[in-house]
Amino acid sequence: KKDLVKLQQGEYVALSKVENALKTSKYVELPMCYAKSTHDYCIALICPSPAALKQLAEAKGLPNDMEALCANPEVLKEVSKSCLEACKACKLVGFEIPKKIGLVADAWTPENDMLTAAMKLKRNQIVARHKAQLDVLYK
Repeated sequence: KKDLVKLQQGEYVALSKVENALKTSKYVELPMCYAKSTHDYCIALICPSPAALKQLAEAKGLPNDMEALCANPEVLKEVSKSCLEACKACKLVGFEIPKKIGLVADAWTPENDMLTAAMKLKRNQIVARHKAQLDVLYK
């Protein structure tokens, strides 16, 4: 029940379906799809894979600093492109594909209370912690 979100146009998005598609991107370690009923698209926050991001940094000649890489527009563009390809490969329809993506440098873990012991997302805590970032993505 908590997994379905109705968008502005009346379509329902199954958040876990989108997250499972995003996980197929090599850059994605932990995705969280987020949608508001006041908008007609969903967005995603992603904890990127440190190894894949490090490779990307080396290829682009960027410093290997997780915080800086997550804020780098070039890195975000590359990760977004990979996520779009992953979503299309998993046959998601247009409104299910996140229109905007935000990268999160500090990984979600059970220790920082962003995941349950069973490694499931604690959506409310993640949304609360990253509210400013989510608001920017929805502008």
